[in-house]
Amino acid sequence: MTMPKHPFVSLRQPTRYVEWLVLLACLCSGLFSTYFRNHPQLLPIFWLYVGGFFALSWWFPVDRPLWQRRLYIAVEISLLLLALSLRLWFDLLMYFLLTKSCFLLPRRDVVLSAIGLGIASTMLNAWILPERIASVIAQIQSGDTSVYNVKAITVVNAINYAGASLFAIGFGLVFVAVLHSRQRAEALAQQVEIQAATLERTRIAREIHDSLGHSLTTLDVQLELAERLSQRDPTASQAAVAIAHQLAQQGLQDVRRSVQTLRQGEFDLNQAVLNLVSQMRQHQPLQVHCNLELPKLTSQQSHQLYCIIQEGLTNVQKHAQAKRVNLSSTITPTDICLKLQDDGIGFNPATTPIGFGLRGMQERVQLLTGQFKIQSAVDQGTSIQITIPRF
Repeated sequence: MTMPKHPFVSLRQPTRYVEWLVLLACLCSGLFSTYFRNHPQLLPIFWLYVGGFFALSWWFPVDRPLWQRRLYIAVEISLLLLALSLRLWFDLLMYFLLTKSCFLLPRRDVVLSAIGLGIASTMLNAWILPERIASVIAQIQSGDTSVYNVKAITVVNAINYAGASLFAIGFGLVFVAVLHSRQRAEALAQQVEIQAATLERTRIAREIHDSLGHSLTTLDVQLELAERLSQRDPTASQAAVAIAHQLAQQGLQDVRRSVQTLRQGEFDLNQAVLNLVSQMRQHQPLQVHCNLELPKLTSQQSHQLYCIIQEGLTNVQKHAQAKRVNLSSTITPTDICLKLQDDGIGFNPATTPIGFGLRGMQERVQLLTGQFKIQSAVDQGTSIQITIPRF
């Protein structure tokens, strides 16, 4: 079973870009400051941390198990606190990490992470602050004017502002992109709903035409026959009325069968086709030869195939003027092939417009992702071949 894609997976790339901008701002702030002039031994460690955070930015485990996401955030928080304890320039990354945790952790874990990181960073600042004050006082007493390097301080402040601005703008753009994506998804959902309603109307039209249309057409013929014979041959007229009653019952059964199929009820396609052929033999002077042995199919496949066969036989009754009809099937490991052939008057497919019945058959075959082929010629009968995949 294919698991649905996490909704935040699409944010992996833009989040990575924003994180790189933040890391670039941290890198520039560190390199332009005077801190590493007094502590050159920390510069390789600073580069090591930059590389580590850059490597972690490539892994955005939004679609991984919760324990892996928690471990990921815990590792980043630990590295960040160690970097802050060394007075390295990753303060801006701390706020980005909290934002990123919103995509990875439940709300409760995000709050706990923010509280824990806030307490830890505050304690680190309290621990480092006396050392910083003493270092500044010592520099002043020794005459080191780098403490008052206005240009360096101005550049670092400008870089920090640029980093914070890029961070805010980046996630603002991400939020706008997500909003637009949601609006497009809602518009697409409305289009799908409209399309589904259209397909449902088309399906209902096919059901009425293929199921009730077949029964009502034959019922009309029998009632017309009974009306003509009512005066000349009352016995034959009563027989025609009895047949019409049977056809009305068959129409009711067709409705029940359609409802049962739509509700995923059991439907024996082979038996249903045999019953259909038997009724045709009783009510029409038409030889129907059925050589059909279909495997077990889904309810949807069985229902669609039955309606296809029913419509094909109805077309033969109404238009072909045929004396003989052959209905056969060929089964392969991958496909099911049905063939309906009559010896009627035929037609020219190139010049004769396709009626609603054949169009309905084609639509049903398309629903089954199959192929529909029709061959006919004037006075040479008609052959319809339908191939659908078994699975």
